[in-house]
Amino acid sequence: MELGKRHLTLVTVLMMAVLLLSGCSQSEEVVKESAITVNTAPAQIRDLAKSVLYTGTVRGQNEVYLMPKVLARVTGIHAQPGDTVRAGQTLITLDNTDFIAGVKQAEALLALAQAGLQSNQIQAENARLNYERIQALHEAGAVSDQQLEASRAAYEALIAGSAEASVAQAEAGLMAARNTLNNCIITSPINGVVGTISLSLGDTANPSAVAAIVSNTSQLEVEVMVSETEVSHIQKGSQVDVVVRAVRDEPFLGEVKSISTVADPVKRNYPVKVSLPNTEGQIKSGMFAELTIDTMSKQGILTVPVGAVIPKGGQDIVYLVDGESRAQVAEVTTGIKNDQYIEIVSGLTAGQEVIVKGNTLVSDGTLVRVVGGGQ
Repeated sequence: MELGKRHLTLVTVLMMAVLLLSGCSQSEEVVKESAITVNTAPAQIRDLAKSVLYTGTVRGQNEVYLMPKVLARVTGIHAQPGDTVRAGQTLITLDNTDFIAGVKQAEALLALAQAGLQSNQIQAENARLNYERIQALHEAGAVSDQQLEASRAAYEALIAGSAEASVAQAEAGLMAARNTLNNCIITSPINGVVGTISLSLGDTANPSAVAAIVSNTSQLEVEVMVSETEVSHIQKGSQVDVVVRAVRDEPFLGEVKSISTVADPVKRNYPVKVSLPNTEGQIKSGMFAELTIDTMSKQGILTVPVGAVIPKGGQDIVYLVDGESRAQVAEVTTGIKNDQYIEIVSGLTAGQEVIVKGNTLVSDGTLVRVVGGGQ
C-alpha cells in the first residue's frame, strides 16, 4: 500500500513537469526581423552643372530717374503711372514766371554788350586812323616818340577783345537763362512706361528728390552680387532661370548680359547683370526675382541623386543593397552638385544601386525591401 502511494506521487510529479514544459514552449514567440522599405537608383554617368540661387530686383534695362533741375512749384501733371510715353513728351510743368524774367534780363544784357561792341569797333577804327597819322608825323620828325607810343597803346587797347568777351559772356548768360526756363518742363528722355510720378499739383519740385521714373520694360535686367569664388565660373551669354513669383511659379528664361571685372568696393562681390525679355509686359519693374545661375559644369562624371548621400561622422556615405537584401554602407567622396544630382569622385562605380528613399531609417546590415529602383 505504501509502495502504491509512492508510485502515484511520482507519476503525478512527472505529469506536472510535462505540463509545465509544454506550457513554456507554447508561450515562447519567435521574433521575426522586419524589412525596411526603400527605393534605389543607379549611379550614372552624366553631364552636371552646379547651380547657385541668387536674389535681386527686376529693373527696366533703360530706366531713368528724373530729377528736377530747378526749385519751383508744380503747375501741371501730364502723365500718370502706367502711361506709355515717347521721348520728349512732357510729364510735369513747373512755374516759370521768375525764369521768364531772367531770360528778359539776359536778353537786355546781351543787347547792351552788343551796343558796346559796336561803339568799340567805331572807336577802334578812329584810333587806328589816328595811330597811322601820328606814325607818319613821327617819321617826318613832327611828333615825339611818346606821342607815337600813346596812340599805339590807345589803339591796341580797343582791339584787345574786351568788348567781344562781354558779348560772349552775355550770350552765355542768355543761354543759361533759357536752359533754366526750359527746365521748368520735365520731359521723358526715352520711349517707355511711367513708373512713378512723385509730385502733385502745388508741390515744390526739389532738385534733390526724384520727380518721376520712366523705364523701358520690354527688356528688363536683374543685377546680382556674386562672390569671388563663383564669378570666374559664370559665362557671359549663358542661360539663367529667373523666377518672378509675383507673376508665376514657372521660371522665365534670362541670359547673362555682363560680368563685372572689378569688385564692388563695399560689398566685395562682383555685379553680374542678367537680361530678361518682357515682350508681353507681365513683369513690372521693382518685382523680386530669384535667379538660378550655373557657376560650374563637368561632362561625363559619375553621379547619384542628391538624396542618396548622407553626411555622417565627418564623412559622406551612401547605402547599397547586397545580395541578402541588407543595407551596406559605403564611404564616398563627392564633388559638385545641383538640386537633383551630386558628383561621386570615388567610392562607387557606374551601375551600382544606391538607396535614395528610406536611407535615413537604415544602418549597416539592416534588412531592406526594395520597392523601386533602376530609374
